[in-house]
Amino acid sequence: MTNLILLEHFTSQSNIDCKQDKIILREAMNIANTIIENFINHPKLNKLFVLRNYKLRTIKSEKIIYCPINKKNSYEKVLNKFVKNDNIILIAPEINKESINYYYKLKDKFKLLGSNFNTIKVFSSKIKTLEVLKKKKIPVIQFSKSNKTLSNKIVVKPEYGAGSSQVLFAGNEFPKKTKKSLIFQKFYEGIKGSFLMLCSKGLAKVLCCNEQIVKINKRKISQTGCIIGGLEPHRKEIEFLAENICRNFRGFSGIIGVDIVRYKNKWLVLEVNPRFTSSYCALTKSYSYETVQDVSSFYLTKHFSDFVPEFIKPYIYNF
Repeated sequence: MTNLILLEHFTSQSNIDCKQDKIILREAMNIANTIIENFINHPKLNKLFVLRNYKLRTIKSEKIIYCPINKKNSYEKVLNKFVKNDNIILIAPEINKESINYYYKLKDKFKLLGSNFNTIKVFSSKIKTLEVLKKKKIPVIQFSKSNKTLSNKIVVKPEYGAGSSQVLFAGNEFPKKTKKSLIFQKFYEGIKGSFLMLCSKGLAKVLCCNEQIVKINKRKISQTGCIIGGLEPHRKEIEFLAENICRNFRGFSGIIGVDIVRYKNKWLVLEVNPRFTSSYCALTKSYSYETVQDVSSFYLTKHFSDFVPEFIKPYIYNF
């Protein structure tokens, strides 16, 4: 039997404005609650300690122990009460190097269930991600640190960012005085997609193949949802890409999300997110329940099974 700590960045802050941060909190809660609901049903879980702001709703279960966070009781204070080498699942965005900072603070005390620290440092950066993938001859989009070296339509976004809230077309970019490091990418008209994979010691298992639902206007691009299982006809190609990534980067462990785009009958990598992503929330809508149980089993037992996800039907998941 295993005890776990769940620390999700947005929902474990001491001060939360539920009205102002409504959209971000909703998705963060969805991810955290889906993890909770799936893990508490696994026989190998003993207790799940959830760090959560006291204002936010909770799920009732004998297996869950909530650690309320408020202005006087920060998540740091709560974590100090746990013993060295306790298991922790961390979900933190790449924005402003949040995920790197969390890993750096926690890695010496806790067993972080996920990719190793060096992998997090590289793949939290959109520039470093594409550079290392390109060196391994893994197909990636055209990118640059300057908009002067790319032709055609260009997209600009922060080097350290998450989601699509700050993905703009060049000409509408950030103020010139911004301190953010930016990445410039060629815009591709093709199908946008993503996939979730479970990784361990160079092995990869594709859990779902999704088509992204994207809204585009003159100023920006935003993802509003995805069709879970929408890219199943392309599974063989996606599996080949996933295996290539994990074989070359053995530091990946656990759930990994990869964004891709179709160009000239080939899938190109846009970015890699070494953490639970929104797609995980709707896995059971398109795939057998055993798929999420396989994920839980890996985190609780470290065993990478030969289970193959069973696709049932596509499902539209709106953010």
